[in-house]
Amino acid sequence: MLTNSSLDYYLHIYSANRLSDGSMIDIPFRLADIDFIHDKDSFSIQSNLSLEHNPEYSNLYVQNSSSYDFFSFDIDLRELYVKWYFDNFELSVGKQIHTWGATDQNSPLDNASPFDYYYIFSYGTEQKMGSFSTALNFYRENTSYGFVFSPIHHTNRLPLGEDDFPIDLPVKPRPELISDVENKIEFGGYLKHSFDNGDIGLSYYKGNDRVFNLSGINIFNNQLETLDSPGIDTVLSYRSTDVIGLSTTIISSPITIRLDHGYFHTKDMKDDQTIHRNRMDMKNDPWVGIEANTDFFDTDFDGINDVSVCNSPWYQITDQWTFQEEAYYSQTTLQLEFDIFGATSILGLFNYNVERYNAKYLPAISLPGIEADIDPQEYFYPGLGAPIAILTSKALMYSFKRDIGQSQDVELNLKGLVDLENSGYLTEIGAIFTLSDNLRFHTYLNKVIGDDTLDDEYRFNQMKDFSHLRFELEYFF
Repeated sequence: MLTNSSLDYYLHIYSANRLSDGSMIDIPFRLADIDFIHDKDSFSIQSNLSLEHNPEYSNLYVQNSSSYDFFSFDIDLRELYVKWYFDNFELSVGKQIHTWGATDQNSPLDNASPFDYYYIFSYGTEQKMGSFSTALNFYRENTSYGFVFSPIHHTNRLPLGEDDFPIDLPVKPRPELISDVENKIEFGGYLKHSFDNGDIGLSYYKGNDRVFNLSGINIFNNQLETLDSPGIDTVLSYRSTDVIGLSTTIISSPITIRLDHGYFHTKDMKDDQTIHRNRMDMKNDPWVGIEANTDFFDTDFDGINDVSVCNSPWYQITDQWTFQEEAYYSQTTLQLEFDIFGATSILGLFNYNVERYNAKYLPAISLPGIEADIDPQEYFYPGLGAPIAILTSKALMYSFKRDIGQSQDVELNLKGLVDLENSGYLTEIGAIFTLSDNLRFHTYLNKVIGDDTLDDEYRFNQMKDFSHLRFELEYFF
């Protein structure tokens, strides 16, 4: 009987100050991690627990929060699962992080686990969140098969604009505006075949979007329908999305080529019957309903005048409008790896394209008391796929690393992101000093350039004030 256990600790101290005025950037970061693995024969228990600094004023989650408040820190059980090993397959059950696709970052096929947008500039599993799921992996000669199943709908972790995160989301909804997903079951599978100089794989995933979409509106009025400006119940939901993927890796010295391509079909399942719902806050107190919807519409749909004054409560839904979105879109990430001048180099290209889009537009004359002309495609966002789609639909990514010094104890690195559609870009230069076997010190200079020809809705213009000087200290126990 073979038994083995390991417990690893990691401490991370972090400080970032803006280049513009020297002020501190206060966003969440993981202060410490504890990794535990216990193996006994063909059975294993694995867990990852993190302590995250969290600004007290931040409301970090819309619906699904897995953290526990502890002063200005959150304790987050990122992973906890059990795994059984058999002759040619393995089975794991619990909260776990899945990684699909051939490319290292921004793979359109990596959808089995939700994404944490506070770590959009990090690497690997640091960007991911665990999902409660079951995974089965089977291996036979040069071919591997994988299957994942989850009975729970997991959403991405979204910043809500109350902290220093540099990207503003289109909407900042109240939880009561978001409808529950009726069919929460998600599943997918992949097949990968390896050969001498690489591999090729096919995959399929069916799930619900990780980011909410604008689904429609309900109109509340009094019993006699005499109000000139009725109450507006904005309905947000999560589309159902299918992803068919192709991935490949080709190793041909001195270049390694990785490619992930995903084709997506997404559909809003809400219709004129299922969009109806009770809003007790609007029925019992019209001022609460007005305030909730004013926050949403005044921020994001300036064409809608939903401010009304009345002395009687809302009684019933008198009208509704569903956008019934359906779209087909594709995402591709190409990654090249090579060495140049002694530096480990990575170049990546990302492309996102909406192939076809259908929805019911909301013309101004459709609903009485509402001045609205909404084109839902202006608010369309891919709820599954590569996280970089929040920034741009076409991008060049680069990363260069080189070790210097007599003991190779200093690592120089340069990385960045260039918007190929406009003039915005992000670049960061840094150095990592290995002070001992357990201690490393990091320093980085980060600069974001926007596009002066575009307004503040342009993502890189929003990020300009995020340019900063950053210091990090890592200690491994």
